[in-house]
Amino acid sequence: MRTRHSLCLAFGLSLLAGCSLNTPIPQGSIEPPRQWNTEADSLVWPQARWWTEYQQPQLSQLVAQARSGNLDLASAATRLLQADAQLRQSGASLLPQLDGSASGRRAGGDGQSSGNSFNASLNASYEVDFWGRNHAAVEAAAANLNATRYDLEAVAISTDAAVASTWFQLVENSARLQLARGNLAAAEQVLTIVEARYRYGADDSLAVSQQRALVAQLRANLPSLEQQTLQLRNSLALLLGQGPDFRLGELPDMAAIRVPEPGAGLPSELLARRPDIRASEQRLVAANANLTIARAALYPSIQLTGNYGAQSSSLSDLISNPLNTWGLAAGLTQPVFNAGRIRAQIDISEASQQEALIGYQRVILDALIDADTALGALHQAREQYQLQQAATAEAELAFELAQARYKAGAITLQNLLDTQRSYFQSQDSLVQQRAAWLQATVSLYRALGGGWQEAG
Repeated sequence: MRTRHSLCLAFGLSLLAGCSLNTPIPQGSIEPPRQWNTEADSLVWPQARWWTEYQQPQLSQLVAQARSGNLDLASAATRLLQADAQLRQSGASLLPQLDGSASGRRAGGDGQSSGNSFNASLNASYEVDFWGRNHAAVEAAAANLNATRYDLEAVAISTDAAVASTWFQLVENSARLQLARGNLAAAEQVLTIVEARYRYGADDSLAVSQQRALVAQLRANLPSLEQQTLQLRNSLALLLGQGPDFRLGELPDMAAIRVPEPGAGLPSELLARRPDIRASEQRLVAANANLTIARAALYPSIQLTGNYGAQSSSLSDLISNPLNTWGLAAGLTQPVFNAGRIRAQIDISEASQQEALIGYQRVILDALIDADTALGALHQAREQYQLQQAATAEAELAFELAQARYKAGAITLQNLLDTQRSYFQSQDSLVQQRAAWLQATVSLYRALGGGWQEAG
């Protein structure tokens, strides 16, 4: 008889479970273009450790330090722990709840003998998830956990790119500072020649003043570059989770840094290569599950409860020879009037679902445009650097010729000053343009998801 009742109960629950609400995920994803506006050097996606392509051990070491010490990454990791606990908490609603209690009492009075009484009981409760509300809560928590995990990966990619970008700025600033000091030394040598010519009457005091003004201007540029170096070093220390006492070590020569040529793959593949897109997708799944939870509140909920108790006058007999009591009950709760609160919550959940869908579409568009822009910027930066190389070579030749002709008295000091300024500016522009080329590669790596792939 008990077996038959159990089978009937299980069959009835399975039928009612078939009434679970199912909210389909809204469609409306962005269709990626067939190809990028700028032709990629290759269709091979970057490797996960893309920073090793620059062949700079110092950079690889800094990225490793940031991965272990960056505070933004640490904060994102704690959010992941919170989301995992939330999932475990939501999953507990699918299982029965069991509570136990025990008590002891001694009583007596005038003319009556005192006595002991001991009680122990177990209480069980279980909510039958007819409409899938609890399952939807677990689904929402799981989606939020996945989104948080993808957020952590996105923060890691941003941190890697920020470390590389700041380090390249430091290398650039160091190169510019070294160049500025070299140009100052060259200007001081020209000043020595001008002063010698002035002493022999070949030049006037105006020529001396002009060259001295140039030397003073070059010397005045040094403190600004030195301050920028300090700021960049502190910015890098912050990315590594360290203080201002951080020591970087000797920076490499910018010309020695290999400039990689990252491939960009196909636009359609980008949707699976960026963790921020996957995070937004999971938030849409969570919003969809929350809508199911809100709709399920319109329908009745059934709670099954059971209890088992034991009572005895002796603690030792509480289990072996107790007075037993037990009970089973089922309760149904149906919303009747709540002033539109449930309907309002459904409207809120529907609006949140649409917001999540729009956010998902926006993230996809941002990613596609970001990658396409970064790819074009890389090609432009490389071309500009090559053109600047040619311009700097011509400026250097002109300065060497001007120096020789000025010593021979064939040109005026103004001609020498013009070629000197042009050469110095061209050198500085070349350093900045190579740095821009390196930064463009970092931007493309970041836009492509840093070589990230979801663990299969």
